[in-house]
Amino acid sequence: MRPGGCSGRGYCLIAYPQTRGGLCRMDKQIHFIVTGERGQIRSFAVSRKTLKIIFGVCCFLVFGSGFGWFSSMENLALRQRLAAMQKDLAVTVALNTSMQARTAKQEQEQQALLNASLADLKHKSQVIESVLASVGVNLEVRESKKGAGGPFTRMPQGSYEGLTLKVDHYLDTIQSVPLGAPVRGTITSRFGERLDPINGQPAFHSGVDIRNDSGAKIVAPADGVVVANGYDNGHGNFIEINHGNRFQTRYLHLQQDFVKQGDTVARGQVIGLVGNSGRSTGPHLHYEIRYRDKLIDPVKFIQVNSRSAAVAAK
Repeated sequence: MRPGGCSGRGYCLIAYPQTRGGLCRMDKQIHFIVTGERGQIRSFAVSRKTLKIIFGVCCFLVFGSGFGWFSSMENLALRQRLAAMQKDLAVTVALNTSMQARTAKQEQEQQALLNASLADLKHKSQVIESVLASVGVNLEVRESKKGAGGPFTRMPQGSYEGLTLKVDHYLDTIQSVPLGAPVRGTITSRFGERLDPINGQPAFHSGVDIRNDSGAKIVAPADGVVVANGYDNGHGNFIEINHGNRFQTRYLHLQQDFVKQGDTVARGQVIGLVGNSGRSTGPHLHYEIRYRDKLIDPVKFIQVNSRSAAVAAK
């Protein structure tokens, strides 16, 4: 049996506290004895402080290794999350690009439709302008000088809003304009100077005479309100209509009237029948138009249908 209880081949390490005077007591160093199988003995001493340092270093290394492993795992998880976020971001960017492309295409289509509508609206406004100009109707929009204040910005002439405003004004005006003939027939006496058909004297004719058979239907040439109807010896049965925008029409020598004062009439509505009542030489309709309280020639209003068709066909 070798010292320290070691036997066999190899080395045996024995550690014991340093002793003095044959008594064993703890000291500040620990001796390590290493023996070989041939009996060689080697010894070395290590202080307790050094052992503590070695133990502390070992603990630090173990703790540092664990912390490093934990940090590397957490870093891996963060990288995976970052990769997922980058993938989601790429998908979002692709969707946004696709939406922008679709929006741009829709805007182009809407602009094309707007341009087509603008061209059509401009053409229609030109037709209305031509028609109303041919009958001498001034379509210039009047601007009141009694506004509440603020800068005035005129609507651009080529804009959709400007054309819409213009056409709305035109349509409002044209609803009041007596367009077309109130009855089919032949004009036998025009507006202005003529020889009176009864006494043969020079006279002023305030309208036009349209010959047709008794009982032929007479229609309103525009929307309006009946302001007068009745009978007198000169006019026979008559109707007077206010169409608004300072237009008025009169219908004389009727066989019968179908409307009375206060009635609202629509363009094309039958209002009476051709007759020979009053101071008349035969069945016909005497038709008058007043604009701004002045008598005007109805012929250009009667002929406006053919003019508007010609303009629209251009």
